[in-house]
Amino acid sequence: MVQRQTLYADILLPLPLKASFTYRVPFALSGSIATGKRVVVPFGRNKVYSGLVKKIHKTPPEGFSARYIHSVLDDRPVVTPAQFAFWDWIASYYMCTQGEVMNAALPPAMKLAGETRVSLNPGVNIPEGVLGKNEKELVDALGEKPLMSISEASKSISVSNVFPVIKALMEKGLIVMKEDLDNPWKPKKSTYVSLSEDYSDEEKLREVFEYCEKKAPRQLELLMAFFRHSDEKDDIKAREVSAVKLTGSLKGGASALKTLVGKGVLKTSEREESYFSHLNAVDRKADLNPEQVEALKEIRHGFSKKDVVLLHGVTSSGKTELYIKLIRDTIRQGRQVLYLLPEIALTAQIISRLQSTFGSNAGIYHSRFNPLERSEVWNNLLMGGIASGSSNIKYDLVLGPRSAVFLPFRDLGLVIIDEEHEPSFKQQDPAPRYHARDAAIYLASMHGAKVVLGSATPSLEAYSRAKAGKFGYARIDKRHGGVQMPKVMVADLRKESRSKSMKSHFSPLLFESIGKALEQGEQVILFQNRRGFS
Repeated sequence: MVQRQTLYADILLPLPLKASFTYRVPFALSGSIATGKRVVVPFGRNKVYSGLVKKIHKTPPEGFSARYIHSVLDDRPVVTPAQFAFWDWIASYYMCTQGEVMNAALPPAMKLAGETRVSLNPGVNIPEGVLGKNEKELVDALGEKPLMSISEASKSISVSNVFPVIKALMEKGLIVMKEDLDNPWKPKKSTYVSLSEDYSDEEKLREVFEYCEKKAPRQLELLMAFFRHSDEKDDIKAREVSAVKLTGSLKGGASALKTLVGKGVLKTSEREESYFSHLNAVDRKADLNPEQVEALKEIRHGFSKKDVVLLHGVTSSGKTELYIKLIRDTIRQGRQVLYLLPEIALTAQIISRLQSTFGSNAGIYHSRFNPLERSEVWNNLLMGGIASGSSNIKYDLVLGPRSAVFLPFRDLGLVIIDEEHEPSFKQQDPAPRYHARDAAIYLASMHGAKVVLGSATPSLEAYSRAKAGKFGYARIDKRHGGVQMPKVMVADLRKESRSKSMKSHFSPLLFESIGKALEQGEQVILFQNRRGFS
């Protein structure tokens, strides 16, 4: 008889504690446990957490008897060895615990604890026949008590380990965590207007037009606008127009639309649209101007000697076109690209531009997306497109804010950090209090990737390193398309105050310039620097 060896596992928990914790692996789980998988473990007197297997070994802990792992949650690892190495560096460099790094790195849907509270997803209808016996029991229990901790959920059904049931229901989108309920993800919804089936008959439609012409001119105007905006469709039943487009330019348009919908002439329907919809890639070949061509040469020359290049380009100089060229080169080599932005909500134009260029192969990772979407991006990168739902899309390019550095890249070839001077790349609270720019440079070094730091006003430390020869350096001084730089004039308020030529808070130069602009029918914007310093 072959004697089975006892295995132990070091488990990393999403808690602000210094080290991982050693647990004993039951013989029944020894074939399914692996580094990088999530497991359910007891912690303290009566708490339960999902943690990550960091190391499997045969050395029992000294001084105490190891407790048993309850269950293994994943079929395959969800965290790679490279990620663990990166997390170790983050914890060491930014002086925090590995548990705090894990808590920041993992998407919310991948973190479960005994005190985590769950609820039925209010925006989802549960179809018949999709639930197993245990799943149906839990759904019924949540129907009676809308909000339960996982500990309470465990007592409400007939299985001892509720974590796999919770995980399955979360993956189906049927239940959500309390945090997601408090901050619900609301998809972008647009209202579209179409003609009711009863009025697709020309005779009935003519009667409506005749009535509106005599009695309801606003409704007539709206109907005319509907057919004007939807005349590209031959089939009258297939015509539809966005409600915003239809009523936006018409006085009383919203009221007229409501009346026509009430009469049954028009009907409205809501359509759910993703925050950044995936587009089909458009093969745009933009011609670079001489300054851009020279800057691209400088970047490539810089990469031959250094791993990091600072692209110092004035505003509107066409840095994005250079990024696109570099991204294409990297993807052709079969490698991945990370494009870090200071704040996605403020840079939708760049996102749209890159998605129109790279199509569905450009993924977005952002806290504004719901937990399932974030987990899908994570799994997509982990499995190379295999685990991306029903599609086989493989993300070669990932766009995201600072948290995107924690994603499971397989073969990172290029990191672009746009507006590298922005303070939002620094996480202030909670720990880890890291700088995404510096963390991304270290991540790139782990993968043998190149880094481009882009800015019109580089940070002092990046500019200093470039000038000292530690980084490569490329510069664009002219705006794209021959657009002139704005003229900047400095008013010396100290001198004007001494000569008593100030007019209230305005210098004579500003006062005269405002007057000239107003005389010419132009507009003026005054920015007040409320956090000034001298």
